[in-house]
Amino acid sequence: MGGRGKTEKVSVTLPKDLAGEIRSIVSQGEVSSFFAEALEHYLAYRKQKVALEKGFGAWKNESHPDLVNPEDSTAYVRSIREVDNERLARLGGISAK
Repeated sequence: MGGRGKTEKVSVTLPKDLAGEIRSIVSQGEVSSFFAEALEHYLAYRKQKVALEKGFGAWKNESHPDLVNPEDSTAYVRSIREVDNERLARLGGISAK
């Protein structure tokens, strides 16, 4: 989002105490940008929430018998990191911990 070139005026109704709280922390000329930024954050949150809800239950232990318990997962992550460490060492970089 973030494109501020084209705008559209929108009218919203807020509870008095919420409007007052916003006015107490936001300068008069900055209210629109405050709402735009807040709504961008909220929309990203909502999109992530929807994606997580859609994906819930997709992981099946039967499909990943090598990653059933936390110890298996830890070993898997360590093996990935080790491959990265070896690659970084070959390239002369620092190792991931």
